[in-house]
Amino acid sequence: MSKKILIVDDERDVITFVSAILEENGYTSISAKDGVEGLELLRKENPDLVLLDLMMPRKSGITMFQELRGDPQMSNTPVVVVTGVSEVTGVDFRNFMYKQPLRDEKKFVETTGLTKYTVPDGYVEKPIDPDELIKAVKHALKE
Repeated sequence: MSKKILIVDDERDVITFVSAILEENGYTSISAKDGVEGLELLRKENPDLVLLDLMMPRKSGITMFQELRGDPQMSNTPVVVVTGVSEVTGVDFRNFMYKQPLRDEKKFVETTGLTKYTVPDGYVEKPIDPDELIKAVKHALKE
């Protein structure tokens, strides 16, 4: 059975391109146009992996990632960030992270004030190189 991958991106051309690459490599894809739709599909479809753009309308990929990691039912779903943000902003999102206590460490954070960091399982920069995308997908899925 092929692995199901959720593509969350507001650019239809990107979704079409990424879907074709995934299908050529034996994966099944579903897609969402923003973080709101992405979270709905994530809960409904339970994909094996999420490919997540950062800059989108309604709910950004950053917000979706934070909500996903904060929800016990979705927090273990691997996420690969696929974005052109560093090209536009000059910020290196390869090291993108946010402060969010992990579920098991809530008491540790409350008593020490220290916070663990959660990072995506991979990063692919736009324009997308198909080989780089598949390498990141396989790494995130531990294949």
